[in-house]
Amino acid sequence: MPSLALLAPVALPLAAGAVTAALGLAGLKAGRALVGAGAWGAVVALIVLWLPVRSTQELNLGLGFGAGLDVRLDGVTFAFGLVILLPSAVLLTIQPRSWQEGTVAALGVAAAMLAVEAGGVLLTALAGGTAATLAVIQLDIEDIKAPRPSWGALLAAWLALSWAGAILQVVGGTAVYSAVPVSALTIPVFLLLAAAALMASGLFPWRGWAAQLWSRPSLRASGMAVATLYPLGFYLLVRAYEMGDGRYPQPILSVALAWLGAMVALGVAVRSQSAATRREYLGEVIPGFGGFALMAIALGTPVGLVAGLVMLAAMGLLAACLPLLPDRAGPASLLIIAAAVGLPPGLAFGARVVGLEATFEAGDFLGLIGIAGAAAWVVSIVAAARAIGLPAGRGHPAAETFPGLAMAIAGLILVAGPALPLVITTLAIPAQAEVMPASAGSLGGGLVSVITVSTELPALTLFAPLLLLGAIAYGTSGVFGARGQARPPLFSMPGGAAFSRWRDQLRAATLPEQYRSIVNPRALELAAAGGRPLFWIAALVALAYAVNR
Repeated sequence: MPSLALLAPVALPLAAGAVTAALGLAGLKAGRALVGAGAWGAVVALIVLWLPVRSTQELNLGLGFGAGLDVRLDGVTFAFGLVILLPSAVLLTIQPRSWQEGTVAALGVAAAMLAVEAGGVLLTALAGGTAATLAVIQLDIEDIKAPRPSWGALLAAWLALSWAGAILQVVGGTAVYSAVPVSALTIPVFLLLAAAALMASGLFPWRGWAAQLWSRPSLRASGMAVATLYPLGFYLLVRAYEMGDGRYPQPILSVALAWLGAMVALGVAVRSQSAATRREYLGEVIPGFGGFALMAIALGTPVGLVAGLVMLAAMGLLAACLPLLPDRAGPASLLIIAAAVGLPPGLAFGARVVGLEATFEAGDFLGLIGIAGAAAWVVSIVAAARAIGLPAGRGHPAAETFPGLAMAIAGLILVAGPALPLVITTLAIPAQAEVMPASAGSLGGGLVSVITVSTELPALTLFAPLLLLGAIAYGTSGVFGARGQARPPLFSMPGGAAFSRWRDQLRAATLPEQYRSIVNPRALELAAAGGRPLFWIAALVALAYAVNR
């Protein structure tokens, strides 16, 4: 197979967006089938390129003057590519969009795929900044007055990554992931990379951009933004292991990031159990998965990394079904809440069990992180039980909701629990082996169970009967027809009201009139969102070219 075929997962959605734009400008209705076909074509291309070979494939296109376009397909690219492409393909195929929205969404998918196929830090920064810009443009095309993340804050993440890449290029002689000298990944460089990852995915204990998007009237652009942008921060943290020869520069950095992940999960659980509407609760589902995934990935152990990657896979499936869920109560809401909270024997349940086990196997101080994660999980289960009886909240158009498909995807997450060893073997272990050497016996089990140093989880033989018993119990109890009642929150966050007032005052702060013509970030964002995407892409390409010279 020619090396240029590695560009197919990027080129197919890019071509679909270009054709959609051409048809739209010509006055022809392109429809959603075209952009959906481009995304599904990228999924097929990624699978065809990876599965027959299952080894690293590279493409180097020299641009002259020291600049290069290094594209790489390995286990990490395959795992994150599926996490991005599958929900994007579902949403682009199902949700109705104007040709402008479809064009920008397809370009965003192509940019996100280029970010994970990039062979070096600088190209990832270029593609990630492009994906963030296109996401903001898509959100403003849909509804310019609805809440959205700050374009400046999103772009700051990729500027920080560009800074880290430039330092690696100067100090280490290269910013290619597989060739960066271990000594070049110093603590300051890693802190830049970690800050970029945290800002890109909004991994903070307070309410991040991924949760804020769920307060918009429509969830078309919100779903696409979460599907394409949210996994990219985790991608950077995984690639950092490759640059550091399987570890971060100092163990304290792993501890700090793992603790931050536990605090993110705990903060999400606290906000979820005090949510006023079901829409507000569902907005915290993806950040909750992000907290647990960050906790597991940052542990610095093969088991933790594998568990984090499986959590991201489950999160990708949820990113596909949450925007399709109607706000009314019913079986679809109940099934999705059960899949999201990690009830047994679902895929999320198995991944969280393995992730918590990884913290206790790591020993010493890291075991306390596992206790904090378990506490967050317990609170999130209580929040899920309370969410069943909450009022729906702000509804989105009925034309955008597909409860049958949403139920099917959520059901897939629940029934995939017995297939946890298969997911680990085919998706997570190849990615883990690419960036982190595993000691003998640290992880195994084949297709039947998950075996770690201290535990064996017989997923197939344990989860399959449990799945059957659960199906019988649900079918005979009439739980899908039950209607819960809204109950008061368990507790409120100490100082939460004061923090909210302080945050609102900070957001409401304005510059004096005489300085607004000099500094006006909102006007800059509007100019970026209202401009031509090709102009900003060309500007980012020029910036990357200049840095690479």
